[in-house]
Amino acid sequence: MATYSRMGAFLLSGELASDSLGKVLRGVSIIGNTYDRHVLIRTFSDELLQAGLASRLLEASKLLPQLGGSKAFGLNYRIETSGTPHVACDYIPGRSLAQLIEKAKQEQIPFGVDHALSVVQGLAQGIIQLHSKGLSHGTLSPHSVWVSFEGAAMLLDVPFAAPLKALAAKTPFLKASLEPYASDKAGHALAQDLYALGAILYELLTFERLTVGAGPGSVLHLATLKAAQEDAPIPAEIQGLLQRLLLVGQPYEDVQAFNGDLERVLYDGDYSPTTFNMAFFMHTLFREENDRDALAMKADQSEDFAAYASAVEAAKVRPIQMEPVRHEGEVVAQKSTLVKAVVGVAAALALIVGGGWLYIRGQHKEMEKIQGQLASLQQEQALSLQKAADLQNQEQAVLKEKEKAQKELASAKSTTEREDKQKQLLEQEKRLEEITRQRQEEERKQKERETRAQQLAATVAAKGAVAPPPAAPQPSPQPAGTSGSAQGSQAASGAPQVAAKAQEPPKPGPAAPSPQPAASTPPPPAPTPTPSLPPQSAPAAPAVETPVQLVTQSTPSLPSRARNPMNPHRTKEFVNIRLRVFVDAQGRAQKVTIVEGADGPWGYNEAAQEAALQSTFAPATKDGKPVTGYINMNVRFARPR
Repeated sequence: MATYSRMGAFLLSGELASDSLGKVLRGVSIIGNTYDRHVLIRTFSDELLQAGLASRLLEASKLLPQLGGSKAFGLNYRIETSGTPHVACDYIPGRSLAQLIEKAKQEQIPFGVDHALSVVQGLAQGIIQLHSKGLSHGTLSPHSVWVSFEGAAMLLDVPFAAPLKALAAKTPFLKASLEPYASDKAGHALAQDLYALGAILYELLTFERLTVGAGPGSVLHLATLKAAQEDAPIPAEIQGLLQRLLLVGQPYEDVQAFNGDLERVLYDGDYSPTTFNMAFFMHTLFREENDRDALAMKADQSEDFAAYASAVEAAKVRPIQMEPVRHEGEVVAQKSTLVKAVVGVAAALALIVGGGWLYIRGQHKEMEKIQGQLASLQQEQALSLQKAADLQNQEQAVLKEKEKAQKELASAKSTTEREDKQKQLLEQEKRLEEITRQRQEEERKQKERETRAQQLAATVAAKGAVAPPPAAPQPSPQPAGTSGSAQGSQAASGAPQVAAKAQEPPKPGPAAPSPQPAASTPPPPAPTPTPSLPPQSAPAAPAVETPVQLVTQSTPSLPSRARNPMNPHRTKEFVNIRLRVFVDAQGRAQKVTIVEGADGPWGYNEAAQEAALQSTFAPATKDGKPVTGYINMNVRFARPR
């Protein structure tokens, strides 16, 4: 059993970052003695607490409604000042930008211009949203920025940025850490936030901080792309953006002017910043940390928190302390006794209601967990069906090649030619055996998934909810040699659809005949439904959904590395890369995941991902409205000639 320490309404599970502000930790919220969800918790340094941060955090809570639930700032904040002051929000796997810069420098991993622009793009969106609401940041630095393992950059300190700015003069250590990102020449709040953004961009390109006290103009024209391990100067269009951000050139007077320049750099230049590229970099840089986090979170989800439950629940709901009213006289004493009795009854009712609510909430969470497992099984089943279709295509292609080789063997005239054809037939036999083995393995896994789905459905039915297992559609045969096709696509809007087929209500048995009542006799009461059967409600109209559709697929270019004689894939007739593409509601590919790729540094996977990103799609729809969704794709590369 793991050891946890309590902080307010949460249990601390692990430390993720430590900086001049304090620490960022992973926390666990529990219901009763079971896991509820993970949260990110920001604690603060002794320097800030001694300067009076706790009293100012209550002011920060007034800012939360104005943030409007934007993902650029984090979601579902909770500010607690009792005990150790801290701020919590929804959990986002990742690390701070300061950690990213430091580790990339230590590991000597190049940080490209596209990566830097990807981070700046996310931060700029947050700054623009803030100023559109009449708000500002004021203390932006790499410690303010959280970069998720999925490549998104967010500002997680916005709720308490204003208190930090107000206390900077009283906190020498914090003030020193913020000085490279502040300017005394900034005439207004927007100029200060954009200066900090420019200082962060400069650091991302050079892995060097701006020197405090030195004018940025003296270093900009000498700066090179050291972060990318290049001696090349900063590109002219980015240099121009930096000059205006760092107040060397004409400062931006409004967010519209800044946004226009930023879009020209992002989309009209030679760079293509994407969250996918950033996600790939994050997984490369923090692979061990990501694996450790995933294991720790999985352990939290199966932990028994009985030893911590009472303390955490007491922190979540604190009873109101009532002071007794002191008067003289017998009547007052009787009233006091009556008040105590009423308070006791109210407390007992509160405990009963609270206990019932916790029980219902626990049941609800358990049902959500089961439905999530069913959805996961459905996704696995869809991928399995696609793989089965791929194997079927491969088998048909091999059979055609085998038939062709047999004909050529029959007509071969020389001994050498016959030996070559016999070798080809042996290789094709081996390929057929391997395909058969893979198909049998997939069939075994499908049966296991179906059994698991039936068990989960039985559990759901026993709890009185209808959540049938996902149907297992049969894969339709596809013509051999099909390349670059989208198969088995599955739309997703928010959460995947769990049930693929509605359960049929149980059919009632034959009713016993009864004599017809007289006209004056009231009709008999309707039979009471059997308690074991849930009441059947009128079926709701099913949502009309359509999956993501591939409109045009970009033709991939064979990587030059694939022509290397050492490439083991050169002997294959084709190399097939299976992808899973996330498409936004505008039909744009935002993320490409390798489902089954080609081993080795031959460039197949990267070229397939690039082709998917350049393809066009029709978004998924739900009730006629476009929504986000996924589509599965195959990208095939022919044997290099």
